[in-house]
Amino acid sequence: MGQKRDATIKGKITDSTGAPVKDIRVKLEGQNESAVSGADGVFNLKVPGGKILTVDFLYLGLSQKQVKINALKPGQVFEFPPIMLSVKMGFSDSSAKKQGAMQHMNPHNYDYVPNVSGGIEGIVKNFAGVSSNNEMSSQYSVRGGNYDENLVYINDIEVYRPQLVRAGQEEGLSIANTDMVQSLDFSAGGFEARYGDKLSSVLDIHYKQPDSFALKTNLSLLGAAGEVEGTTKDHRLQYIAGVRYRNSQYLLSSLDVQGTYLPSFIDAQAYLTYHINDKMSLSYLAYYGNNTYLSIPQTQTTQFGTASNAVQLVIAFEGKQILQYSTLLNGLTLDYHPDKNNDIKFINSFYTSAESENYDIIGAYQLQQLDNNLGDANFGKAINTFGYGQFLYHARDSFYAAIFSSEVKGIHTFSPTFEMLYGVKVQHEQIYATLNEYTYIDSVDYSVPQSGHPRTSIQLNDYVLSSENASWNRYSAYAQGNILLDKDYNSNLFVGVRSNYWDYNHEMLISPRVQYSYEPNAPYNRKIIAGGYDDSLLKKHIVLKAAAGIYSQPPFFKELFAPDGTLVPGIRAQKSSHVIMSEDLTFNMWNRPFKFTTDLYYKYMWDLIPYSIDDVHIIYLGNNNATGYAGGVDFQLHGNLVNEEPSWISLSLLQTAEKVNGGADYAKFIPLPTDQRLRFSMFFQDYLPGHPTYKVHLNFVFGTGLPFGPPGLNLYKDTLRLPPYKRVDIGFSKMLWNASTQHTNSKFIGAFKSIWLSLEVFNLLNINNTVSYLWVEDIDGNHWAVPSYLTARRLNFSLEMKF
Repeated sequence: MGQKRDATIKGKITDSTGAPVKDIRVKLEGQNESAVSGADGVFNLKVPGGKILTVDFLYLGLSQKQVKINALKPGQVFEFPPIMLSVKMGFSDSSAKKQGAMQHMNPHNYDYVPNVSGGIEGIVKNFAGVSSNNEMSSQYSVRGGNYDENLVYINDIEVYRPQLVRAGQEEGLSIANTDMVQSLDFSAGGFEARYGDKLSSVLDIHYKQPDSFALKTNLSLLGAAGEVEGTTKDHRLQYIAGVRYRNSQYLLSSLDVQGTYLPSFIDAQAYLTYHINDKMSLSYLAYYGNNTYLSIPQTQTTQFGTASNAVQLVIAFEGKQILQYSTLLNGLTLDYHPDKNNDIKFINSFYTSAESENYDIIGAYQLQQLDNNLGDANFGKAINTFGYGQFLYHARDSFYAAIFSSEVKGIHTFSPTFEMLYGVKVQHEQIYATLNEYTYIDSVDYSVPQSGHPRTSIQLNDYVLSSENASWNRYSAYAQGNILLDKDYNSNLFVGVRSNYWDYNHEMLISPRVQYSYEPNAPYNRKIIAGGYDDSLLKKHIVLKAAAGIYSQPPFFKELFAPDGTLVPGIRAQKSSHVIMSEDLTFNMWNRPFKFTTDLYYKYMWDLIPYSIDDVHIIYLGNNNATGYAGGVDFQLHGNLVNEEPSWISLSLLQTAEKVNGGADYAKFIPLPTDQRLRFSMFFQDYLPGHPTYKVHLNFVFGTGLPFGPPGLNLYKDTLRLPPYKRVDIGFSKMLWNASTQHTNSKFIGAFKSIWLSLEVFNLLNINNTVSYLWVEDIDGNHWAVPSYLTARRLNFSLEMKF
């Protein structure tokens, strides 16, 4: 620059929705030195003192804004107010989210949403096309896919879910810490080549890079959390760290199975960014989590049936279950901006997961007929026992995975209308697994030896015994071109290809993918913006989009094993093709902006591995012998009904099925276990009239029932349906203190930035939602499907304090 850089300018860049915009280059006019906004939109640039400055805000060489500031004194720090850019050209992060297949969300708009699981996934479940019938699980299904088909990234590092977990109540905490998240982007299908290899969706999470000190704590009946963030005086080092503890014992006490529950879920993580110079920064992500689930069931009483045939199952238990899993993640990223046309990242990560599952549970049950005569003194009580039996569940399972990955990814700008994204990744995986589990049922015909077995033998059910030690390498690469076809109409084309190779089965996969977007009324809207009107008040704004591509999913762990626990040689990747047509219509109603989106999609799938689901436990059948499809339409209306508080309603219609090559029984298409035909959800936020410090949050979900059938892995028999999933959660929040609007003489209260007290009512209508069935027999050999219900109504109090 030729002068001493003895002053500093800094600030934060957002789009018209308030979301941070990254990769905006901030530079002085006529000078080479510059800074680039991070994922949180924050920039920091040293400038010469003693002269009037002209600051340019650019992306891909396109000037988005120009600001003049007066001469700064040596050592002075000048902080811009939040800088809003109406970025509609080129491929800024904001534009890509609008024009591509990604949905962008600021999670802190939903800080006080009633959320049983407590994780970021509770927000994702509200996206159109996403479904979950288990409020205690962080897992979700996207457009007919199962829980294993969803990619999740934190700061460009892929993260994984536990492998041995069978029920949502056992899951505990997912890796992503909501308090640390700056932004998240989500695609329900048709995503770009730069994202990895899964069949259904991608969730891209970015943590904060804070520019000031803050401290936050949260206490509730379900646990506690703390988060600290800040930066050094020279802003070279930015840090954020969080600790969480969760105990769901209070929720579990509402289940039909009564006993001792001792769940303990705790984790700690940190994200550090050190800016070596204006062109280079180093980031480090560290995570450790330990989840322990201990249950000692004692009794269960479940009533089911109809008004004319009311039945009760009573079980006395002995034994216990212990599930434990520990997760460690370390990720190191070097971000290098050699010049305004290049951005290169070197990412190295190490992920380990150690899991163990041990249980011996004995149950003795009775099936009882209930008196259904309203006039009887014994109405609702047992009057007859017509079934007896016993069962034993046994498991000694362990799993360990170590995953090492190295990746180079970058963006090269050839011109203001064309940029190239590229990446190469090498990943080494080691897996150790021992499975030893069986079920013994002592009931009519269950334990009678089959022909060919001695009469002195004991017939076990669902017997699995295996031990495997395997390692392999995965190689992947992608190249993607982003092309601005027409600046006037914001016509963008994203075209790319992705390849991956797995040396376990020596399968090379090529995945071409393309996205296109077009704004038919962009020139008209640009004239309005030039006239000085707020972009958020445009009368009409339309974006038309289309996407298509091939997506593959090489097996990770569970897909590799047959139901008996043996490793399947030569198992191939599952594959699908996506075709999506969509529109985003932004319009003005009640002097507020609203957005209506429609997505019409179809997925054809082949080389599928058939599976069944029990709660969140997926059992794969071990062969690529199925083809399938998923088709449907998603609608969502989103708007700020009250001030800046977002609300929405969404409706999804879906049909998904598969055809298994397995003889005459599978001659026709059968519904996949995730075939939820209709799902409707509504989220609403409001203030109490005349009391703006009181908030109310209402979350309503309705979903039609999923397929299920009798015990066994005969999928063609799964023609029954679970009851619909219906749930209403409501929350009330009161702002007790806000330092920016209130005054106090108390030094203690004055130390806080804000204090919020919240009351949540989970399952407000106390609906018995069914997650799965326990199958038992009576003395006549009839099978009875006994529902396993989810949580009942519960209250939760939480106190949030920000320093």
